[in-house]
Amino acid sequence: MGQYDLSYKLFFSHARMIRELLRDLIGEAWVERIDLASAELVPASFVSGKMKSRESDIIWRFRRRDNGEPVYLYILLEFQSRPDPYMPVRLMSYQGLLYEKLIAQGQLPPSGRLPQVIAMVMYNGSGPWSPVLELSELIERFDPSAEEYVPHLRYKVIHVAAFSLEVLEKVESPVADLFQLERSKDWKDVLHGVSRVRRHVSPEESSLRRAFETSLKFVTLPRLGVDPATIPESLTLEEYESMLAERIDEWNRQVLETGRQEGRQEGEARVVLRLLEEKFGALDDRSRERVRVADAERLLDWSARILKARRLQDVFGD
Repeated sequence: MGQYDLSYKLFFSHARMIRELLRDLIGEAWVERIDLASAELVPASFVSGKMKSRESDIIWRFRRRDNGEPVYLYILLEFQSRPDPYMPVRLMSYQGLLYEKLIAQGQLPPSGRLPQVIAMVMYNGSGPWSPVLELSELIERFDPSAEEYVPHLRYKVIHVAAFSLEVLEKVESPVADLFQLERSKDWKDVLHGVSRVRRHVSPEESSLRRAFETSLKFVTLPRLGVDPATIPESLTLEEYESMLAERIDEWNRQVLETGRQEGRQEGEARVVLRLLEEKFGALDDRSRERVRVADAERLLDWSARILKARRLQDVFGD
């Protein structure tokens, strides 16, 4: 399992994260029918009949809001960084193993029926999710009279890149902060994201804070070229914020100095071009380009040669 999978599994093992994902970013009508405060993390390791271990990522159990009966709703999260054309088959396998476990352990509702499972796939790829969302669309048909035997399973894709930054900025939630950090492109974006996390996750939520601190070190900052080994251990969000602010100041100074250097060099190139044209007339394109891309030391050398040169070649040293 990669760092991205481990990071997201850590995040969405927190009840607050799954509650606010469903309420603030999913927001479908059925979310109103469940008691979000009843969220309970369920062990997600199963063993099939052939004793082959299978492990889905995260399963949450909720109670219905209307009657409080132990009728469970399971949210199954799979984390993907690239599309899987047979994702419905994987999810069907997980659901089957989950149902077997509930039956064997006597955890069914009083009605004896199976609880509904709503499967969701968390996808952080940049491109669209192309696989079908319904299992039946993968199955070859041979006769209309057999249609009733075709199995069905539908799942929802949560595509991180599909949420606009404007929408995420308006959502006051660490889930939106996580998705913003996932989309960060430079130091300023990361600093903004860390500041939001500090505002939304109190020091009392130490476990969730550690999840963000771990993700910053091993997922977010490495995307900007930072070696995790160079980051001190156990930095707090406040320390990350200070470090990022210092890094941005350093970056701004470098950009400013580079701009000044480029400006000086551009000015020196214009002076050399003017002197060359005054002495030798209009220059060919190749000579103009040589002057334009030359470094400061070479421009200084050429300007000194112009005074004694009889030919353009004497300046360039050809």
